[in-house]
Amino acid sequence: MIKALIFDMDGTIVDNMHVHTAVWLEMLVEYGVEMNPLQFQAATAGNTNAQLLRSLINPEMSDAEVEAIALKKENLYREQFRPFLRPLAGLESLLRQAQQADVALAVATAANRPNIEYVLDGLNLRHYFATVVGAEDVARGKPEPDLFLLVAKRLNLPPEACLVFEDSLAGLEAAHRAGMQAVAVTTSHTPDEMLHLPCVRQAIADFTQFRLADLVPNTRLVE
Repeated sequence: MIKALIFDMDGTIVDNMHVHTAVWLEMLVEYGVEMNPLQFQAATAGNTNAQLLRSLINPEMSDAEVEAIALKKENLYREQFRPFLRPLAGLESLLRQAQQADVALAVATAANRPNIEYVLDGLNLRHYFATVVGAEDVARGKPEPDLFLLVAKRLNLPPEACLVFEDSLAGLEAAHRAGMQAVAVTTSHTPDEMLHLPCVRQAIADFTQFRLADLVPNTRLVE
């Protein structure tokens, strides 16, 4: 039985990956790195900023340089996305249903703390989640399973009792490696790109297409 729902944040709680990608691509040109959005997403989905910068620019980049570049990028992202900051349709109804059904809620994201605060606190969603883990909490981002396994540990639940919501292929691979089932959110990829993956049980455009009652008996619909 599913006892916890674990949400990725970027591209899942909010539909913002196109803004992240556009800002990164603009900045990377300054370092001689030119990619199209599909190439960028394939190479970096689920990465922390440090992983991304060291893989695309310089594997020996210092922590101080990573921090400076990432700070500039995240400030630009937050400025550009602010007019569009809203939860994906149906999310809050699902969170309330889960709470009433005693299903634990958590966030596992490769985002850093300022971006987590920007989304979760900016949308007044943090109070729903028993735990939130981000880039600073693990050494390895997705597709490694570390973020999801840390959530399960904090919730004191086995991985198989957790259902993950993810928009990225790397995130879905991380869920699979963690031993968790997943629902693919199609803000970044088509259903055909995701439904064949081993842990994916459903693909949804937003949370209005997901029924918690199919997994958790006696769930009451909450608008």
